[in-house]
Amino acid sequence: MPMSVDVVITAGDGRAAKKVFMKNKALLEVDGKSILRHIIEVLRASDMIGSIVVVGPKAQFEGAIGDMPVELIEQKRNLTENAWEGFLQTIPEYRRTGRLTQDIVHAYQDKYVLGIPGDIPLITVRELQEFISSCDMQRYDYCAGITSERILEQFGPRKGKPGIKMATFHARDGNFRQNNLHLLKPFKIQERIDLVLKVYEYRYQKELANIIRSVIEIVRLEPGYTGRTLWLYLLLQMSTALSSIGMEPLARLTRYPVTKAELERLMSGLLHLRVKLVETTIGGAALDVDNEKDFLILSLRYKDWMRMIDHHLA
Repeated sequence: MPMSVDVVITAGDGRAAKKVFMKNKALLEVDGKSILRHIIEVLRASDMIGSIVVVGPKAQFEGAIGDMPVELIEQKRNLTENAWEGFLQTIPEYRRTGRLTQDIVHAYQDKYVLGIPGDIPLITVRELQEFISSCDMQRYDYCAGITSERILEQFGPRKGKPGIKMATFHARDGNFRQNNLHLLKPFKIQERIDLVLKVYEYRYQKELANIIRSVIEIVRLEPGYTGRTLWLYLLLQMSTALSSIGMEPLARLTRYPVTKAELERLMSGLLHLRVKLVETTIGGAALDVDNEKDFLILSLRYKDWMRMIDHHLA
């Protein structure tokens, strides 16, 4: 691992982005400051982090960021373009000229960055460093963070206290949620970056439309894996549905073929990359702000949850 990792925060509010209370989620205030500022302060407190690029509505973000040492880039048309431009801005030669040349691509072929969204106020230095330290970027091109349901249950509803129940995918190894942390080599993933970001954009799998869109994108961009992808996808959906109605023995049987290793093989084949799922044990990064209800609960429970995280780390 290098001495430090550059970070791209994609916090645009284009057509596909969800707003909460008609506002960019990164600008919502939790405990007296914007979520974006919470994230940047955590990043700046880690000695594993190098430069920070924030991509979003520049005029709106300038006040929230103030004099913090970050590079603020005006958002593009969609998540793919925001992520790509954010990555290019971490390259000094591109930043100076604004031109992407073959020499730059060759020189930075193995450069990797940490990609995160702008709506995860419970991220901590320890979780960030746990994830980065667990990513072997000599062996892999893309490491995607996951957190187990067992860890995430601590943020769920308690007697007399509201909480957030987060959706998970069910595998033989356990139930997990993608936790918003991504370490990847964009030049390696360049040909498939649209697939990665489209599937991420459709990650809210409780919505039938997003399930259909995810399948369409996979079929369109990598038809050779259609059968295998649909089979595992169907098993994941069936297992989740059976668990939700209390048929856990049948759910366990349904998810038996689905393992983390099998999902890694599938993702590696789809993306033409070496993919690894990396588990973190703290969970705060998995709590993104999806809707008004979750935001209100997170705002109410923020201090309690941060104390809980600190106690867990102690």
